[in-house]
Amino acid sequence: MNRTIFCALAAAILATGCGQQQPPPPAPARFAAQPGELLHFVPVAEKLVALSFDDGPNDPCTRQLLAICAKEQVHVTFMLIGANAEKHPDIVREIVAGGHAIGNHSYSHPRFDQSTPAVIREEITRADTVLEKLTGQKPVLMRPPYGLYGQDYFEICRDTGHVVGGWSASASDWNPHTPQELAGALLDQLAPGAIFLLHDGKETNDGPHRVASVQSVALLIPQVKARGYRFVTIPELQAAAVAPPAAFANGVQLLGVQWPERTAASKEVALRMHWQLPAALVRSSAHVWITLGGAGGPFTLDCGLPHGGDVWKETESLKVPPPAFQPGRYAMRIALGLGAHKRKPLPCAGAWAPDNKAAAVPQPLVVAPNLTVEASP
Repeated sequence: MNRTIFCALAAAILATGCGQQQPPPPAPARFAAQPGELLHFVPVAEKLVALSFDDGPNDPCTRQLLAICAKEQVHVTFMLIGANAEKHPDIVREIVAGGHAIGNHSYSHPRFDQSTPAVIREEITRADTVLEKLTGQKPVLMRPPYGLYGQDYFEICRDTGHVVGGWSASASDWNPHTPQELAGALLDQLAPGAIFLLHDGKETNDGPHRVASVQSVALLIPQVKARGYRFVTIPELQAAAVAPPAAFANGVQLLGVQWPERTAASKEVALRMHWQLPAALVRSSAHVWITLGGAGGPFTLDCGLPHGGDVWKETESLKVPPPAFQPGRYAMRIALGLGAHKRKPLPCAGAWAPDNKAAAVPQPLVVAPNLTVEASP
């Protein structure tokens, strides 16, 4: 990312722009995604995480995953391709019998960004018909192939009654990786409310294309459990949602913030912010300022909001490049303003906004003595 800028004075960010401002927004209501809206991360009060798989049902990988889930007694979400479900109706029934959730992943897995609205609608409704016939229930979730939107996609999902099923964490398992690498990548992105993405198939092709993904799940689940987390389906994660911890006056909601748990072993510090943004928002009009107060601070970072465009691009990853982080604990505050140069913080409400000026993130950044921080290029 090329938007990270290091400054030395945190107070100036929050102190400037003290002119007339609109009153703070009301405290955010309980978080819920409606048809036509994106669900990629869920604010929750418990250590819950959802594991999801695209491109099934597949022979043999889906059955292998079902066996692992049964052994570990976890429930996951399968985003199924309609054409694959027609080939393997018995596997679809096994998924349902195992207590797992099912979502729509189109009928034939085309690129929606290269499809007409008529084709997008046909792909969604045709897959719905297949899955409802096999399971007795129409899927509520719809995840577009490759995570790519197309023309009128959100409007079509609103018409068809689908919540857009995104994700906040992936391991890029469509590229060659070892099972250990895949499990490690997801563990680095573990946070309460996260939605993990892996694959149990490869588009409409059968075969052992996702053996590494299957093996990574056998490694991942015990390690996630060991950290005190419980696996749930995406609908169950949504049902456990609480109010977003911070909501700004322009309708932007901050759903969660995460520092990697492996900070002490990393060569860089990365901050992940999960946002819910209004559809009408001009993203370039808002700017984010982050202050870190602690042993070597204060430090100030600034960046923009996620640029969107795909279902995984509402999570912003920010590399933190201060030149001399000292070991210790750093408190973090996040302010949102209009324009990179005006620096006028917007009023903020919610559990993380005690003074209505910024979100005070409760979990600190802990810098270990052996951490070597490298600036991003």
